[in-house]
Amino acid sequence: MNVRRSVVVGGALLTLVGLMSTPPVLFGADQPKAKELIQQNCVQCHRMEGQAESRFNLKAPDLIWAGSKYNRAWLIRWLTGKEAPLYVKGYRWDQSQEVHKHVTVSEAEANGIADYLAEHNKDSRVKVGAFDTAKVSKYEVTFGGMAYKAHACLGCHTVEENGKLIGGQQSIALEKAGQRYNMDWLFRFGQNPQDFIIHTGEFLADATEPQLRAVIGYLAAQGVSDFKYYEPWTAPEFAKASPGRGKVIYKEYCMQCHGATGKGDGPAAATLEPKPAIHANINFSEVPTEYLYNMINHGGAAMGKSANMPYWGLTIGQQGVADVMAYLKTAFKGPK
Repeated sequence: MNVRRSVVVGGALLTLVGLMSTPPVLFGADQPKAKELIQQNCVQCHRMEGQAESRFNLKAPDLIWAGSKYNRAWLIRWLTGKEAPLYVKGYRWDQSQEVHKHVTVSEAEANGIADYLAEHNKDSRVKVGAFDTAKVSKYEVTFGGMAYKAHACLGCHTVEENGKLIGGQQSIALEKAGQRYNMDWLFRFGQNPQDFIIHTGEFLADATEPQLRAVIGYLAAQGVSDFKYYEPWTAPEFAKASPGRGKVIYKEYCMQCHGATGKGDGPAAATLEPKPAIHANINFSEVPTEYLYNMINHGGAAMGKSANMPYWGLTIGQQGVADVMAYLKTAFKGPK
């Protein structure tokens, strides 16, 4: 069931900052020492438990759900001083826009803190596997970037585009979001940011869940130079594609515009502008697979073509897309 959700990727995506003194040597497995270190140096600024609160009532980002929020490798780098400041204008920019340098710890101490947070500061609202980064395609990242801008996220957060930083600096920098966040947590945050932080400028966007997933996919690729894009046409559904099933789907969904024999003369075509593509004139075996998949799955407008061509992926599913592609390549070989 498609349910419209209030979605945000703007506003304050919280971060772990700050240790205020040099702690004793700590090893990752020493949980009591990790707790002592956190109690001595972190809780003066960071909350470790509680409910969502306004940034204007906080001193620093909450660590309530830090165990679900951060990728461990990034967290270790942050705690050991190997990452740039996240709030260029300061977390509490209403008080000061200076960037505060935070005390760093040793790698052993950082591992101990990370272990402690992973065990004690998990967020039960975050569903493990809710967002699969391995299933993010190049198209979705591109579309996610468009949605990110369309929903005004760029007004508060910086991202990287073509080697340059763009966007506002009112809130957390997102140009390394793909290294920093657990995407299951970020997806849950996007579903309703008011569950995490309230009344501090978060923008609730009227976006569908697929749009949110695309935005999260876009952020997952930020800062990841070797991001591996998913190629949907390599999925199992395409290995078992059936031209026969595709022919049935073509009759049910495509024939109304493209015609029974692909001549663009379906009953809807007479008054459509631009006219539907004439499949009979196309050798689909020569059409790039990625283009054909995106055209059927995501629709004409997404590919710079007519918006009259629907995005069929939600309707016929991935097996249906695979079957229609197989039918097109079998049935239409271009002019004879």
